[in-house]
Amino acid sequence: MPQPDREQARRVCIDDFAFKKRHTYGSIMIDIDTHRVIDLLPSREIEEVAEWLSLFPNLEVVSRDGSVSYNSAIKKANETIIQVSDRFHLLKGLTDAAKRVITSHVTSNIGVPVSASHYEGTETADYWGKETGKEDFPTREHNERYQKKKKMVEKVLELTAQEWKRTEIASELGITTSTVRRYQSPDFNPVSGKYNTTQDSKIKPHSEKIKQMLRDKHTFQQIEEAIKKDGYDGAASTIRMYTTRERKLLKEAGRDSQGFIEKIERKWLISLLYRPIDKVKKISQEQLDKVIEKYPVIEVVHDIVKSFKNTLFSKRPDELEKWLEEAEGLGIEQINSFVNGIRRDIAAVKKAIELDYNNGLAEGSVNKLKVIKRIMYGRNSFLLLKGKLLRLESKRKIN
Repeated sequence: MPQPDREQARRVCIDDFAFKKRHTYGSIMIDIDTHRVIDLLPSREIEEVAEWLSLFPNLEVVSRDGSVSYNSAIKKANETIIQVSDRFHLLKGLTDAAKRVITSHVTSNIGVPVSASHYEGTETADYWGKETGKEDFPTREHNERYQKKKKMVEKVLELTAQEWKRTEIASELGITTSTVRRYQSPDFNPVSGKYNTTQDSKIKPHSEKIKQMLRDKHTFQQIEEAIKKDGYDGAASTIRMYTTRERKLLKEAGRDSQGFIEKIERKWLISLLYRPIDKVKKISQEQLDKVIEKYPVIEVVHDIVKSFKNTLFSKRPDELEKWLEEAEGLGIEQINSFVNGIRRDIAAVKKAIELDYNNGLAEGSVNKLKVIKRIMYGRNSFLLLKGKLLRLESKRKIN
């Protein structure tokens, strides 16, 4: 079995992993500089991890998650080692707390007035339109055909300049002589003449009447008869498709004393903890403002998560204390629990703000270990698993 180079290990990250049985855990160490697994330990208990770490005399930096056990073990092994808390786990801890806050205050669906609804807004009105700035399948397919045809035209013109005959060009390129003649024309344009041209939908002039009849609980047959009397001469399937879509939107809406309301799903609000609103397609800023009017705590939670992200990547550790005071001032139990965890590990969290180390290597190496374990059907001993991983790591291979 390859032996770990304990003298060379200076900056490492450590993480736990499950082996053999689901609740049997070990520890893995990865060299941040070489990206290689250094060593494995069949335990994550404080005493055993501390003894394990003490075998590496030159350790300077250890990146880890928020584990209290690893914190204590590293201090016990060598108090001079710089501990760095992993930023991903910090963000996950806060967003999980914020998610619990939103879940405790907000039902699964929230009703907002129809003025903020997509039923009366741009999505329904733009039923026939195409989203700008986005290359859909027809556009992508056209662009691919255009590039292919353009290259063929260039080849034809190149061979023409070399005084090849049309029959020779057609035989060489696998096209007809009439196609060669068209490509040789100075007026030839590779862009399809019908590209980006559209025909007005036959049902579009009747859309408002359909919406009103749906509100008045008319059946599909009644709607079809009514718009045909108004001059609609298109297919019945088109009416059914459009009517079904509008009926679904109406079903999502309810009625209160002020008129129609739309249901905003709670999961969209939770998505905003991870992504900006322009990346969450299901909710608009107007809809969010309506929800915040009803549940002000949502804005508070989103703001505190955003400010923590800014602090975490600011490279200014002194700003952490200001954020902690701001978070405590909210008086939210779930957020306070996260703040208490930060204060218990504040030195490592400040180092996470100051330094660029993280536990990404550890997460990736645990995935490698799982692959090896599953290849052996999970029946290998710890020593066999360790030996195979270290040998494969020395060759930079998995299989």
